Amino acid sequence: MNHLKFTSLVWTVLICCGGCTSTRYLTDSKSVDRQHDMRANRSGRNVVDVFANIANMFVSGALNTDFEISQSERSFKRITIVNESTDSLFVNMVTDIVWKESGYCDIMGIVLPAGAHQKLLVPYPAAYNVYFRTPFTEEENLEIRTDNKHRRFVLRPGMTNWMKENGN
Repeated sequence: MNHLKFTSLVWTVLICCGGCTSTRYLTDSKSVDRQHDMRANRSGRNVVDVFANIANMFVSGALNTDFEISQSERSFKRITIVNESTDSLFVNMVTDIVWKESGYCDIMGIVLPAGAHQKLLVPYPAAYNVYFRTPFTEEENLEIRTDNKHRRFVLRPGMTNWMKENGN
């Protein structure tokens, strides 16, 4: 196989698989449906943006004007929730963002096995109150914001107590 073809194939696989979100550890049917709906909405917007930019490029070339990339406002961000404990974590993410008049964009019923991670699509910008616990610990609360640079959020029992004690 040609070196260029192999490199292109590897990049294609990385881009396609690295950008995926899944509902693997979601147990709440409403949350699963909402994730699928957000993914379809996001994909539709991306396709429309691509075709609009191609049309804009041809019109700009025909009229001999400057070409500017146009984008619709991005309203989703992909995040990863990571379980760094030795037990399964039960996670619920609550927000005040409304999704299509059908209720809040809460993500409920995430059951993460030890060492597992869950990729999710969430509204951007938004603030989530994340409630998590193991079968043997008290429920903890952590606030995460999707408007910062962080895309990976690590959860482990006792972390919110440690953060309170250290002033974080």
